[in-house]
Amino acid sequence: MFADRTALAFFPTYVWVHDLKPEDRAEVERTAIRLIDDMLTPRPPLEGGVSKWQTPTDLQTRPQFRRLNELVLGAAVGILDFLGVQDLPLEITGAWANVSPPGASHHEHYHPNNFLAVVYYPRVPKGGDAIAFSDPRPQAHIIAPPWKTMSSQLSSQVNVPVQAGRLVVFPAWLRHSVPPNRGEDERMSVAFNLMFADNLAKPRWSGKHGAGKG
Repeated sequence: MFADRTALAFFPTYVWVHDLKPEDRAEVERTAIRLIDDMLTPRPPLEGGVSKWQTPTDLQTRPQFRRLNELVLGAAVGILDFLGVQDLPLEITGAWANVSPPGASHHEHYHPNNFLAVVYYPRVPKGGDAIAFSDPRPQAHIIAPPWKTMSSQLSSQVNVPVQAGRLVVFPAWLRHSVPPNRGEDERMSVAFNLMFADNLAKPRWSGKHGAGKG
């Protein structure tokens, strides 16, 4: 019937997963994670429908974040090389921690005016160990026939498993959310935004946000 058949795949969306070496995890725990614990201990009251605790968004400026900043930027440089992007300097435009008690989730969102978004997971309970990404193609599921076998290539949402010591990097425009923490313990994540330094527009927000000390 056909002399030849070829399936072409265009416009891929990448999510990169990095697991830290034990010695780097230990240093990050001693510095950055200890700072977060100090900021959020004792836990402030959760009021006004807020379901989780959040630090200010300038953690990347603290000396305790030096090593974690280096690891994040190192991962980002490798991704630029993977994508074939010119050798342009990147800067961390914001970094903050989220501590989610059992039952807490986070709505679908994206990070405007940034190139990459990064999440580091220092503490992950079983049952609270995923980040969800949504299909960025707005028309892809107007018609959704029943599939013979469901896969990540066909789903409108994909959950990426996370664990303690894992760094997940993705395009900042990619819509993502956090499923409810169905574990028995708190989940801690540290989010970073990265943008090209002195080349493109900066993020729309600035300054300190969230609750925390100092």
